Amino acid sequence: MQTILVSSQKGGSGKTTLVRNLSVAATGDGRSVLCLDLDPQGSLRGWWESRDADTPAMLDRDPVPEALRATLEAAKAQFDLCIIDTPPAAPGWLSEALSVADLVLIPVKPSPDDLRAVGATIAAVDAANVPFAFALSQTPRARITEEAARVLAQHGRVAPVNIAQRVAYAETGATGQGVSETTDDKAAAEIAAVWSYVKGLLNG
Repeated sequence: MQTILVSSQKGGSGKTTLVRNLSVAATGDGRSVLCLDLDPQGSLRGWWESRDADTPAMLDRDPVPEALRATLEAAKAQFDLCIIDTPPAAPGWLSEALSVADLVLIPVKPSPDDLRAVGATIAAVDAANVPFAFALSQTPRARITEEAARVLAQHGRVAPVNIAQRVAYAETGATGQGVSETTDDKAAAEIAAVWSYVKGLLNG
């Protein structure tokens, strides 16, 4: 089983949105996906509980961080991909969570505040020595998006497709859907392209 950890020490960066939509895209691509919500706010679980579909899966209860490694070990028999949502800031257990990941995705909004804050997340990922990539999220059609991509590229890989600021991402948070399950073809195409990129990193 491969494990993706979505992490950013900046609140509001789009972590849960990325987990939701990647998990739906991966499920649609034939993967058996388990989602784990390690954020005490429980936004991912709230979304999942409002879904009509049984997939992607969640456990009856998310593990405490100290039990994460054992939970992943037990899940290997049933799932081939686990995507984990994490809280903002840097809880003491974050390094342990990073250590079990095959890939860390770092969503970043193209704003000066978010770019300044990303250094702490990069440092944590580097310390764990785990592969990572940035994903620009909530992007406007503006020069600042291109500038943010250039800045991030100095520190690591950046997904070649941005996750734009679209109503569908907010709406599906309430309906229990992924954007690929809606009529928003542009949002669906974005997520499909991001998943294709992530899949390539996992298989690389």
